Amino acid sequence: MKIQLRLILFAVAIAFSSTVFAQKTDTLRLDESEVKHSPTKATIMSLALPGLGQAYNKKYWKIPLVYAAIGVPLYVALDQQSMFNEFKSAYLKRVDDDPSTVDDKYAGVYTDDNLENLIDFHRKNRDLFFVLTGLAYVLNVVDAAVDAHLYHFEVSDDLSGVFKPDFQYLAPQQTFIPSVTLSLKFGSKKPLRNF
Repeated sequence: MKIQLRLILFAVAIAFSSTVFAQKTDTLRLDESEVKHSPTKATIMSLALPGLGQAYNKKYWKIPLVYAAIGVPLYVALDQQSMFNEFKSAYLKRVDDDPSTVDDKYAGVYTDDNLENLIDFHRKNRDLFFVLTGLAYVLNVVDAAVDAHLYHFEVSDDLSGVFKPDFQYLAPQQTFIPSVTLSLKFGSKKPLRNF
């Protein structure tokens, strides 16, 4: 009985599966390029290698900006880390009570309190710039995702503006004051699609 029931359910499932695939999709057909451009792919690519999502979105001019935004704070953070290590090593040589370890580089230049302040200063700067590096990395991923979502967004080239200096008359004070008028006109290059 169980085997027959399973066979019947299997036959019904096969019969209905063919009707599911027979639906028409002509009403909202998209271009080939629109279907192929994936925001998820751009996000993953940008997570894997900064700038790769921007290349996928064909925004090549953003790649140097991404590397500058990530590279500069990373460089400064690593520089602050080396300064932190140097001052910490000098401080530890002074306070370890071992006469064989001597701080030759900063002896007579900085006191113990100065070295402690320099250690704290460089630690805070290092941490700040590591956070800025992480923030730039996250912004790289967000930029790639947003750009991929707006990849097929139609932007009109017909944008014009008029910047006109003017004078306004203030009746209570009976004076003229300078003012500026800015008028923007947005045009449409292509008619909107009717779905």
